[in-house]
Amino acid sequence: MPEGIQGVVRPNSKAGRVLHINTLREVFQALQACWHPPGGSGYSGQEITLRLSFKRNGEVLGKPRITYYKPGTQGEQRESFTRSVREAFERCTPFPFTESFGAAIAGRIFSFRFVDAQPM
Repeated sequence: MPEGIQGVVRPNSKAGRVLHINTLREVFQALQACWHPPGGSGYSGQEITLRLSFKRNGEVLGKPRITYYKPGTQGEQRESFTRSVREAFERCTPFPFTESFGAAIAGRIFSFRFVDAQPM
């Protein structure tokens, strides 16, 4: 079994804001609602994976670490793509964790894979 919690975040203009986070699924839904890939990327195929942890109050613990990057078809957009991911965390955090959920996941490692590709 892999260490940590893993999930994929894809562009979704219809994703609604999550008001209270009490499940792992809601963490990824909340981030999906905050992420806006760079304009004009149009499913560029770029991917980036970040590893990070949260404090019990929903703040990011330490500095997120990029563990993987795939340039896709528009490699010149790397800076704007990585900036869009960073801005999603700036917009969203601290996450509105419930007290019990925050206590349960504090310090656990999350891997977020941001994919700018059309779902299959």
